[in-house]
Amino acid sequence: MDSGKNKETAVKIKVCGIVQGVGFRPLVYRAARELGLKGWVRNVGGDVEIVAQASKTALERFLSDLKENKNQRYEILNMEMEALPVSVFNDFAIIPSGEAKEVSMIPADLPVCPECLKELADPSDRRYGNPFISCMACGPRYTIIEEMPYDRDNTVMKDFPMCSACKKEYTSPESRRFHAQTISCNDCGPYLLYQDNRKQEAEELTDREALKKAIKVLKNGGIVAVKGIGGYHLVCSPFLEKSVVRLRQCKGREEKPFAVMFHSVSEIRKYCDVSKEEEILLTSKARPIVLLPMQEDLMAPSTNKKSLYCGAFLPYTPLQHLLTEELGPLIMTSANVSGQPIIREDDRMCSLSDPYLDGILYHRRRIVRSVDDSVAKIVAGSPQLIRRSRGYVPYPVFLQKEKAGEAEVFAAGGDLKAAFCLSRGTKAVVSQYFGDLEECSVMEEYKRSYKDLTGLLNINPRLAVCDLHPNYYSSRFTQSLMLPMVKVQHHHAHIASVMAEHGLKGPVIGVAFDGTGYGTDGSIWGGEFLICEGTEFVRAAHLSPFPILGGDQSMRDGKKTAVCYLHHAGLDSFFPDERKQLITAALDQKINTVSTSSMGRLFDAAASVLQIAHENRYEGECAILLEREAEIARREHIIPPSLPFLITKEEGVLKLDPRPFFEAAVNCKDREKTGALALGFHNSAAEGIAEICEMLRSCYHTSEVALSGGVFQNTVLTELTIPLLKERGFQVYVNRFVPPGDGGLSLGQIYLGREHWKEGNM
Repeated sequence: MDSGKNKETAVKIKVCGIVQGVGFRPLVYRAARELGLKGWVRNVGGDVEIVAQASKTALERFLSDLKENKNQRYEILNMEMEALPVSVFNDFAIIPSGEAKEVSMIPADLPVCPECLKELADPSDRRYGNPFISCMACGPRYTIIEEMPYDRDNTVMKDFPMCSACKKEYTSPESRRFHAQTISCNDCGPYLLYQDNRKQEAEELTDREALKKAIKVLKNGGIVAVKGIGGYHLVCSPFLEKSVVRLRQCKGREEKPFAVMFHSVSEIRKYCDVSKEEEILLTSKARPIVLLPMQEDLMAPSTNKKSLYCGAFLPYTPLQHLLTEELGPLIMTSANVSGQPIIREDDRMCSLSDPYLDGILYHRRRIVRSVDDSVAKIVAGSPQLIRRSRGYVPYPVFLQKEKAGEAEVFAAGGDLKAAFCLSRGTKAVVSQYFGDLEECSVMEEYKRSYKDLTGLLNINPRLAVCDLHPNYYSSRFTQSLMLPMVKVQHHHAHIASVMAEHGLKGPVIGVAFDGTGYGTDGSIWGGEFLICEGTEFVRAAHLSPFPILGGDQSMRDGKKTAVCYLHHAGLDSFFPDERKQLITAALDQKINTVSTSSMGRLFDAAASVLQIAHENRYEGECAILLEREAEIARREHIIPPSLPFLITKEEGVLKLDPRPFFEAAVNCKDREKTGALALGFHNSAAEGIAEICEMLRSCYHTSEVALSGGVFQNTVLTELTIPLLKERGFQVYVNRFVPPGDGGLSLGQIYLGREHWKEGNM
């Protein structure tokens, strides 16, 4: 009997996920033709729509093959099917894209694939040495899309008409470039150009001559601006001290280490230790900068500035492969003056008057939106994002399906490490990293990107969420949108970002440690233990507050913070500072003082008291150098002194008091014990966290702990804290999809905005 398996049936399939810009339609086309299916496939919004007609057996095999995803180029997150009446189809085809009210997913930029690299190095291939080689599996996406769906006419590639050979590949189902929107070759462009800044009115070099000139300049110790996917890089050798010093003068960046691009993982291993997890992160599709422990610093002193870590990353464009293959490791840092947005415009770069810049290697393929390199590291065996940008943006974070339904929400994030978030349904799209909104040019880029991304996603926010701080630029922008608005406390949003990632409902014990955040009492918070559930939180414990001078402006001066803390603790007589009398008088008279419970400021004070660092010349420098000393002690298996923080209780709120550490630190005359004390500070903080969490568990009946805030970018502290909590039976959750610092703040704001929407509190 006929079981019905051979009877033809028809279905419409909506495929949601990472399915545009990754060669999904050509793959569907081939699979359908092989199995004898008839119908069509097309892009709709950010999804792919398939109409397929065949026997039930063939359709089941087709769907199974798609779900299996052997090549792992795409990611199916959801498939919706609808039965259709059987129709008359001649064959299976890729048809023009359809319109959709909702844009589900936008493809991120992808690194050049192994197949294209083989062609790049093959003298017999017609794309040999082509710095723009790509196929359906690789190349720029997010940075070249002008509107969705992802079709060539909607990208900047429309500026480069295909030659006959490329057109043939584009329309041939057997080709790797079948419907590859970035298809190009040596005949149809784009082409490299080189502007020599050392020759006035010199003829501009093109194509291979441009590349040769750039390589020659870099070999001779010069600095070249090189156009990438999301903006320009400033490039030079990491081994030539004079070149690196000139680069620092060009950037206005005195101390922060530079990232170095290596040609391969094997080359990285000559300089850095690379674990299995770190190799996976280095070679992932996002190709982030990965902070790796150095074996021995063999580079110029000004490259890493005595850091224990090298920010290493691999080439992700064909041009970068050509440069690093010829030159070896290269510093590749964003082409901007520190604090300003990365430069993406050719005219702006080429007109830049800079005595340190020798030349510019560029092309005419436009960059639609600036996207910096992402930064990550492995902490406690898993990836942690420090800066979420190229390669990760604009892939969404998926939220749990709630009564918030299709609520369209905008969350502004914070002012430092700014990134906003847009959400609809279960998808939350966190924007690229912008920097500090206090800089006018960064604020303008932020505003422009809001308009750009809401248009690209076709999102019309109906609710806006921002930080509680009344003077944040991001909050002022949110007010200008004239939408129903919710203001949420800074540290509550940090914990909510973890809850959003892991689908936590609460109550959750949230440990939020950072440098500064506006508290509900008007003081500066930053060492918080919050009980979070729904839209509410309870400040159940915090670091013992102490007065500091200058409020937010005190962040740079670690030594002043140390004097403030020691005076509060009655220990300032042990600590030398020429400004002590003036500072203590201001504190006693309460002139320009504010109370803070900031763990970030406490790290600054500890670094200064231990004579490790006194000033934050870049954000977090004192804390980073304190961690460096602790990490050296940890590697040398030094046993730190036991200096447990005191825990007190006032009006039902627990307080964590670090006085025992500072008593030992100010009385220590032996500078050789600095590393042991630095590690002791980290140990004491971790033990204090575990102790307070245990006390709170008995009161609030929860064993779920969420750790967030910029202080938890400290590897030593995080790797000490997590095991201590797990040993006590806690389930520990940390940020994985967004940074624990302010770059992840907007995701937490989205979570809380949706909770308010559900409860009707707008």
